Amino acid sequence: MRFNRSPWLAMSIFLLISLCRSQTHNFSSLPSCAQNCVKDTFASTTCHPLSSSGASCACRDTATLDKASDCIATSCGRKDQLSALNLTFRACTNKTARDRSTSYRHINVAFYILAILAMGTQWLVRFSVGRLHWLDDGSLVMVLAVDTLLFVVCYKMSWTGLGRDIWNVPFEQITITLLHFWVSEIAYFSTLGFVKISFLLFFLQIFPEKRFRRTVWTVIWLQIASIIAFDLAATFVCTPISFAWERWDGEHTGKCINNNALAFTHAAHSILTDFVTLSLPITQIWNLHLGLKKKIGVLLMFSVGAFVTVVSMLRLRSLVHFANTTNMTWDYLEASLWSVIECQVAIICTCMPSIRLGLSRLFPNIMGSTNHSTAKDTGAPSRRSHALTAFSGLTGNEINVQTTFKTSHMKKGQTNDDERSFVQLVEIEGDSKSVKTSAS
Repeated sequence: MRFNRSPWLAMSIFLLISLCRSQTHNFSSLPSCAQNCVKDTFASTTCHPLSSSGASCACRDTATLDKASDCIATSCGRKDQLSALNLTFRACTNKTARDRSTSYRHINVAFYILAILAMGTQWLVRFSVGRLHWLDDGSLVMVLAVDTLLFVVCYKMSWTGLGRDIWNVPFEQITITLLHFWVSEIAYFSTLGFVKISFLLFFLQIFPEKRFRRTVWTVIWLQIASIIAFDLAATFVCTPISFAWERWDGEHTGKCINNNALAFTHAAHSILTDFVTLSLPITQIWNLHLGLKKKIGVLLMFSVGAFVTVVSMLRLRSLVHFANTTNMTWDYLEASLWSVIECQVAIICTCMPSIRLGLSRLFPNIMGSTNHSTAKDTGAPSRRSHALTAFSGLTGNEINVQTTFKTSHMKKGQTNDDERSFVQLVEIEGDSKSVKTSAS
């Protein structure tokens, strides 16, 4: 990000013009460079802004105020500029300083709790059905770790200055806020990447077709490579690294790559990856032996991840302000807020299938679930589950068998351990049928 002169000049003009709202304030507490600018530019006028009676006069002379603002922007360092802006704002306006940190903090906490509940529900449901999977659940542990890091640094930022105008934030807290923001960007890249990997690993538990599984593994490895690439780029965005959070004051030397280009590149990559991930299971689901309504229902269950794509697109708007600001502590809030929402919503969407399974077990009548199962031959090897069979009317060599069945799982035909697991996917309801079998 480049710190050009014009935004600081514009802020100086705005806040110096706000002198018009004051009738009884002098500016003897301004930094010496700002005092010299004000005194020199108003020397040829009848106004004396540094006196208690000259403020209202100076406010009416907008042409001279423009010259004073230009002088402050060129003669004062950034800390002195911010001090002048802070003093002028507090003394000459009747407005309360802007502060969005509280609402940001509440949203951060609320979405983090929802994500934790979603992950906890998924683990509880998987444990209850004996279907813990070390690779899938291990990736979710990684998601929990980096998401917690994201939550912690964002929570701290809400106390150190994020959501307030930079001239209202103490200098040392500006540095701390930008340090936390740098960490949060790395955590954001990691969280979103591992969530996508977890969702892809979920596909591997459901669909046994070999070509599809090879495609999924290819996408997973590409996703891992992208996590490493973006995390390294965010870590070494500046040289030295500390310049990322110290450059704001103009007192440190270093160089940075275009952080805005990095943010937009990752956003475009994330949206593209979402489309690829959502499109992967379409052909597999369409080939299932289900009615059209069932197929559409399953597709809708998987397409809940499309909401994450919508949030990603909404986040792009905040990156426009992120790209062109010198008021970092205020304008960075929008990008950070949407990043938090995007990550937590992605986690919740990833856990939705397991959440549905848990709800169907708790509320079988509402969710349409059943404990009944079937011995119906699906044409593929499967496990026999608790079939409820009523035997009646035994006569001679004839056995009358009546079986009521409902299936709510999908089974795999492979024989290795990784492919023997089954995952509840949809409920395929069958009518009660009578089967008559004759024994020879």
